[in-house]
This record gives sequence, C-alpha cells and structure tokens, in this order.
Amino acid sequence: MRNYGGSNSIIELGRYKMKKVDFIYKKIIIFFFLLVATFSMLDVSSNELESVKELKKEKEEHVSSLQKEVAQLEKEIDDLENPKMIEKVLRREGYGKEGEVIYILKVPEPVVPISEIFAQEKRKSIVEKFVDFVTGRNENQ
Repeated sequence: MRNYGGSNSIIELGRYKMKKVDFIYKKIIIFFFLLVATFSMLDVSSNELESVKELKKEKEEHVSSLQKEVAQLEKEIDDLENPKMIEKVLRREGYGKEGEVIYILKVPEPVVPISEIFAQEKRKSIVEKFVDFVTGRNENQ
C-alpha cells in the first residue's frame, strides 16, 4: 500500500477525486442541457418544416390551377380560328343580336412589319428641315 505521507495526503487525494467527480458531473449536466436544447430546436424546426411543406402543397395546387386556366385560354385562342367560335364570342360580348348576320372580315397583314416601321428613324418633312435651318438646330440633335 502506498503511503501518501499522512492523513493530510489522504485528504488531499480525496479532495482531488471529489474535484474530478464534480468536473465529470458538470460535463454530464452541460451535455444533457445541450441535448435538451438541441431537441427543442429540432422540434421548432420540424414544426417549421411542416408549415413549409403545407405552403409548398398549396403553391403547387395554385400552379396546377393556373396551368389548367392557361390551357383553357390557349384552347379559346385556338378556337378563334373557327368562324363559328368567333361569332359565338362576338355575340357573348354584345356584338350583334339574335338573327343578325355577323360578317367577319380578315385584315391583311402589313407588307412591312409594324416593328420595323417603329424602329426606323423619323424622317423630317421639308417644313421641319426649314425650321431647323432657320433656328440653327443641328441635324444630329
């Protein structure tokens, strides 16, 4: 048996062991506290996850209904190529009474696309050129 040099050494050894046990207990308490905090955060996160999943489901249903509406509108647009459907739409919108004949005229496409017409620079008339000359405005302004 080892001699620690008297009763004072035994007390010191006991104190050392008690400090070590206290330190271990403190670590265990901190570990459980962190464990409880983590699980409480996970619970909040799981609640948030559920609400996000519900929101996602609602948005997917909304997108689905919008896609159906777009498909229905595209079908209506395609149906406007049919003269009978055009007449039906016109009557629904209040053009022509029952028994009246609705004439549908096709408008010819312009020779020059309208986008090109607006893209061209505006040409000045003779009067505008004269006014620019008299007032001294530069052609580039």
